Amino acid sequence: MESITSSTWSNSKKILFRFLFIYLILYTSPFPLSIFFGGNWIGTTYGQFWVGPVAWVGKHLLAIDYEITVLPNGSGDTTFNYVQVFTFFVVAICGTLFWSILDRKRPHYEKLLFWLTVFIRYYLAITMLGYGFAKVIKTQFPFPFPDKLLQPVGELSPMGLLWTFMGYSKAYTIFAGLGEVLGGFFLFFRRTTLLGALILSIVMINVVILNFSYDVPVKLFSCHLLFISLFLIAPYGPRIWRFLVLHEAVPLQPVFTEPRKRIVLLVIKILLIGFVVLTEIISGIDLKQQLNDMASESGNSDIYNVETFVMRGDTVPAILNNNVRWKRVLVIRKGWAAIEYMDGVTMNLPFASDTTRHTIKIGKGYIYDFNYSPIDSTHVLWRGLMGLDSLKIIVEKKKLVFPLVNRNFHWINEYPFK
Repeated sequence: MESITSSTWSNSKKILFRFLFIYLILYTSPFPLSIFFGGNWIGTTYGQFWVGPVAWVGKHLLAIDYEITVLPNGSGDTTFNYVQVFTFFVVAICGTLFWSILDRKRPHYEKLLFWLTVFIRYYLAITMLGYGFAKVIKTQFPFPFPDKLLQPVGELSPMGLLWTFMGYSKAYTIFAGLGEVLGGFFLFFRRTTLLGALILSIVMINVVILNFSYDVPVKLFSCHLLFISLFLIAPYGPRIWRFLVLHEAVPLQPVFTEPRKRIVLLVIKILLIGFVVLTEIISGIDLKQQLNDMASESGNSDIYNVETFVMRGDTVPAILNNNVRWKRVLVIRKGWAAIEYMDGVTMNLPFASDTTRHTIKIGKGYIYDFNYSPIDSTHVLWRGLMGLDSLKIIVEKKKLVFPLVNRNFHWINEYPFK
C-alpha cells in the first residue's frame, strides 16, 4: 500500500470528504459488480431499488406535479435522473451529518481517501475505455446511412447533426476515442494517475460542451465524469501550481509497496485490464459487424423515384403535402426500406425482395406486396396491393452519389469546396 502520512484534517475537510465519499459511492454503484458477468441484472436491480425513493422525493420534497414514470433509457437526462441525483445529494448530506456525529474525534481519513481514489480511478478508467473503444472501433458513431444523407440539414435534430458530423470522419472519431482510451489506461497505474486524469479532464470538457451544445441527453453523466477527473487531479493541485506557475522544483512522491504484494497486485491488475479490454473489443467487433451487415460505408445507394402512382385505378398527382402519394423509396439498410411521402413524412418499414420471383414485400406482415418488371434500363413497374387496394407504380431507379461521401482529402485546395 502507498505510504500514508498521518496529519490532522480540518473539520471542513473531514465533512467535505464524508459527503463526497457517500455521494460518489451512491452514484457509481453497482460498480465494480456491474462490469462482470450478470452485471446487467445487478445494474437493473440497483436501479429498481431507487424507483420508490426517487418518486417519493420528487413528489414530497420537490413538489413535482406529475408522476415520474419514465425510467432511465437511451436518455440519461430524464426527470428520474435529475431527481435521483438530488436524492443522492440529500442522502449524502444526511449520511455526512450522522457520520460527523459518530466519528467526530477521528483526526483524518488518509487511508479511506486512498482507497476511495483507487475505486474512483478504476471506475473512470473502465468507463472511458468503454466509450473510447466504441469510437476506435467506430460503433458509437457509424457512418451515416443513406436516409440520413438524404435528410435536409434543417430537419436534423441537434443530436442527429452531431452524430452525422462525428460519423462522417473515421479519422476524427478514432482520434477522439484514442484520447479516452489513453487517459483511461493511464488511470490503472498510480504513477500515471495524474497524467490520465489531466488527459481525461481535457477530453471530458470537450464532451460536456458538445452534449450541452447539441442537446445530447448525457449531460448529467458526462458532468459527473468530468467532476471525477477533477477530483483525481485535486490532490496534485498545489504541486502543479508550484511547478507550472511558481517554477519551483517539486520532489517526487515515493510509493512503497512490499515486493510480494506488488507482484500479486500487478497480476490482478493485468487480468482486470485484459478482461475489460478484451470484452470491449469483442463486443465492439460484433456490433461493428452488425452495422456492416446493415449498410455499406460507401454511402451510395439505390433510390427509386416514384414517377407514376396509380391507386385503385386512379392516378394520384405529385402534389406537395399529399399524404397518400409516394415521392420515393429508398432501401436504407439490410431488411429495411424508407417510404417518403409527398408531404415529407418518411416511414421506415421491413423490406424483403426476391430477385428470382421478381417480388417485393414492404411492411410488417407485408402491407405492400408487389411484383415488378423492368420497363427499360432505369425504369421499373411495380404492381401489387396495399391491403385490398390495387397499386401500380412506375419508379426510376437511380444510383445516389453524395459529394459529402465522394469528396476525398486534398492537401492542396486552390479554392474552398463548398
